[in-house]
Amino acid sequence: MIISADAQKTLFTDVHQRRDIEACGLLTGCIDDDGNWYVERVHPLRNLFNSSVYFEFEPEDVLAVELEYPGKVVGAYHSHPTGFPAASSTDRANMRRLNVEGESPWVWLIVIGPFHEEKGQYKTVAYHYYELEGLRKIPIEFEARTETEEDRVATPDNSC
Repeated sequence: MIISADAQKTLFTDVHQRRDIEACGLLTGCIDDDGNWYVERVHPLRNLFNSSVYFEFEPEDVLAVELEYPGKVVGAYHSHPTGFPAASSTDRANMRRLNVEGESPWVWLIVIGPFHEEKGQYKTVAYHYYELEGLRKIPIEFEARTETEEDRVATPDNSC
């Protein structure tokens, strides 16, 4: 999985700004022919529960992103502000339900807190729940921001 520099900035800014609750949202980009995820953009969504240990999206917010970026939603993210460094039992059940039962190709990012100090990057883990193998960690590669990238408007090149 590769996360673009712009997506990283949005992701880490969001979890820092909502450091006391599980920040959450959707990931858009593409999945290449080999099944690798490329995250181009991060879309923060409201956590209906404003909870530090649970998140849930508003279905209408998910639909709005899906309509604005048809066929481009490749995953979801949320934070663990308490610092729990892995997928919780609730996370694993939701991943299994969507990935296996719903046959969704989504990848799941979890950003690990605490988030009291603003950093350019926080510890992040990614998962996908496979039917035969079960829950597996997915390696993450963070794209580096180039000096000219800040001035560029076009979408970065990727293999999708």
